[in-house]
Amino acid sequence: MLTGLMDNHWKACTDWVNPNGKPNLQFFSTHFGSSKVQVADCDTRDFTDQKREDMLVSDFVRLCFKYEGSAVQCSNQIGVSNGDSASVPYLKDWHFVKEYPDYVPYITPMFFCDDWLNLYLDNFRMNTYSDRDQQNKEICCSDYRFVYMGVKGSWTPLHADVFRAAPKALQIDEDGEKII
Repeated sequence: MLTGLMDNHWKACTDWVNPNGKPNLQFFSTHFGSSKVQVADCDTRDFTDQKREDMLVSDFVRLCFKYEGSAVQCSNQIGVSNGDSASVPYLKDWHFVKEYPDYVPYITPMFFCDDWLNLYLDNFRMNTYSDRDQQNKEICCSDYRFVYMGVKGSWTPLHADVFRAAPKALQIDEDGEKII
């Protein structure tokens, strides 16, 4: 068992969490609200995934507050809700580290530093945009360091990771804990 990997000098442990231990969504809205992200609607299927929509982080946070203030709960992983029209939002695949390279939310523990894929992708340009033009384009290069956020009751369908190594699914239970 590995212990002591996260401590309070990580920005993710101080900035991203309120003193009560809950996610600090307002921090994301205030500091990163203009970022465009993909948000899944946990109540609406789109082929084998959930319907996704591009929106600003600030709009996602507003949706989360609206959802948490309602009585809506997604009742199962098939996406059947209790009849209310509010959907269950889940932010997926945000390339946060790539988008905000000067904001270091954590330091990768030495046990996991052998990250050859991201090392390669950090040094490989996948398009020909100049740095000047890049500000108006999508993130220049891919990476596999994502941020995911969701309200209680949000979930992802069963899926394989990017290398098809193992099936994965995620659901947030009534206490805000992850269920794999």
